[in-house]
Amino acid sequence: MTDLLVIGAGKFAVEVAHYIDDITASGTEQYRITRHLAVAGEQTYAPAELCAPLEGYEPSPGDHVVLALSDIARRRAVIDGFMTRHELVAENIIHPSSKVAAGALAGTGIVIGPDNYVGADVTLGSYNVVNYHCTIGHHSRLGENNFLAPNFHCGNSAEIGDDNFFGLSCTVAPDVVIGSDCRFQAGLSLFDNASSGFSYLSPSRIKSIKSL
Repeated sequence: MTDLLVIGAGKFAVEVAHYIDDITASGTEQYRITRHLAVAGEQTYAPAELCAPLEGYEPSPGDHVVLALSDIARRRAVIDGFMTRHELVAENIIHPSSKVAAGALAGTGIVIGPDNYVGADVTLGSYNVVNYHCTIGHHSRLGENNFLAPNFHCGNSAEIGDDNFFGLSCTVAPDVVIGSDCRFQAGLSLFDNASSGFSYLSPSRIKSIKSL
């Protein structure tokens, strides 16, 4: 049985806790969540008896942790300022219903939810989140700390940098190169390379106008 600290106590952390329960129930691994560490300003949804504030918490080097925050900036701050500093072991959480090609997990701290497909010769760096119902085409490369919302789809041989957030139902075409530190609005289809440091929005997004 591996004891886990879950960093995060919000809605996404509760979702990740369900993934962990499913893994344990399947017999693939045996996990027990001992604590949810709530980040300052985060609304808490995890069981109150398991929650403690991240600020001031002193883990032991070698403790096993799962990063369960959805905000990219918060994730990066926790990775650099807490997890690395305390020499924690970031566990890979892979839901048993997902199909992940052998050798794809090049890093640690990766979270892959239910019903995903990760193709042949894909490389996933550390701290990537692949939510649910996502596909990553063969020979694609992802850097570190990318958050892929549900129904993300990526063609073959795409390259994605670090610290990107993809909203619901984004699609990346084959051979497209995505930089780092980008934000992509839900529903975007990306057929051209995307430079680092930008937010990408659709000008045709539907807005409601009140009728007179």
